This record gives sequence, C-alpha cells and structure tokens, in this order.
Amino acid sequence: MGFMQTDIVLASGTGFIYVKDDEHYLITAWHNVAGRDPVSGKCLSDSLAVPDIVTTLFREPERPGNTRREILSLYRDANMCAPAWYEHPIHRRNVDVIALPLAREMRGKYRLFPINAIAFDSDIKEEVADDTFVVGYPFSDLLYAQLPIWKRASIASEPDIDLEQLPKMFVDTATRSGLSGSPVVMQRVGIHGLVDGLPTDSTIIGRIRKFVGVYTGRVGDDELKAQLGIVWKARTIDEIIDGKTFGLMRTPS
Repeated sequence: MGFMQTDIVLASGTGFIYVKDDEHYLITAWHNVAGRDPVSGKCLSDSLAVPDIVTTLFREPERPGNTRREILSLYRDANMCAPAWYEHPIHRRNVDVIALPLAREMRGKYRLFPINAIAFDSDIKEEVADDTFVVGYPFSDLLYAQLPIWKRASIASEPDIDLEQLPKMFVDTATRSGLSGSPVVMQRVGIHGLVDGLPTDSTIIGRIRKFVGVYTGRVGDDELKAQLGIVWKARTIDEIIDGKTFGLMRTPS
C-alpha cells in the first residue's frame, strides 16, 4: 500500500482485510495512516507532510491473479480534521492499529480475502518461542503476482502478558519498515493438543497455523540491537471495530 498526500508518495506499508458483522475493513498500522509517530506525535516524513489517501491493490473476482489499484480516502472532510479510520476506543493511538471501513461496493468489484475467514487452528494457544511469520510487503516494488513475503520470527515475550499494560507482545525478528501493518501467523509442526502427554479428540498431528496479531514495527531505532518487533494481539482488531471510535483530529505540525 502507498500512503500519499495528493500525488506525493510518503511511505509504503502493508494491510489486510478483516470482516465482522458483514462489514469489511482494511487493517493496518496507525502510524501508516496518520503519518506520525504514535508515541511522540512527530511527523514521520522529512517534509512534515501526512497522508490523506492510501492506494492499494485489490484482486479481480474472475481473475484473482490480476489486480486493480484503488484510492481510499483517509479523511471524511476536505480539511483533514475528521479521520475515516477507527482506532482503539480506550488506548487510542497508543495501540498502533486502525480499521478503515471499506465501502460495500468493494465486495462486488473485487475478491476479498478476510484473514479471519481463513480456517486457522484458532483453538491452539500460542506459546513463547513459537515460530511466527510476518506476512507482508517489505519492498515498495511488488513481486510477481503481488504475493507477500513470509518473514520468519519467533514469539519473544509471554503471550498471556500484556506488555506495558497494552495488548501487545514482542517477536524476535529483523524486519523492514514496509512490513508495518502485516498480519502475524504462528506456525507449529508436530503433535498438538496433548493432555498430560496423551492424545485426545482434539489432538492434531502435522502443521498448525494461527493468526496472532498485527506487526507494526521494531522496538527502538537501532536495527542491530535487540531486533525485537511489536505485535498487537489479534483481539485488538475486534476491540477497535466494536468500539467504532473515529481517530482524533490530527495533531498540529
């Protein structure tokens, strides 16, 4: 996805589709659409510009290998004072994730692939040290068929603990800025669902996958230090959509 102010490309990132109550949303990072650091509020662009639109590709229904670019407005007004996205109803921009409602006509024009419509093994509990993959677009130039890159990571903090009293956890990985807004998928291979070391009716043998959250960037600015990434837990998306809290008026420059 490209985040732009009029015809100036400010950044590229990743987003994905989520469906709830028969409505579809584009999920990505708050800083992607706001163009600001969620902690300091400072502009991320050296030009001090912030995006007013996002451009992204959708797959055609009859030919999913073909894509078409659409422009999505990030504001409900011409003065960029009324964001069109929903942010977390309690933590606001401190949760670096947003949901941008998609017009219903998009379902007729394109083939949408909501991540929560995929048959994941959602009953399996993720654990520290589990393998995960950040699935997104680290390059502004798309690869053949516009397919994403699966960047390997591992869960680095206890998933049951909300770090800094926010619904987030850390993963151990080296990533690029274009991956901000990517879905994170846990993968485990072996025997799963044993109870006291014994199989049950829910035991699975083989590979399991589970959607666990949204990647939005690294901890700190130094790429060569801990190389920890921030993942907002999957439940955050439902909290944002259920809250239907539009983003606040942009911070003055």
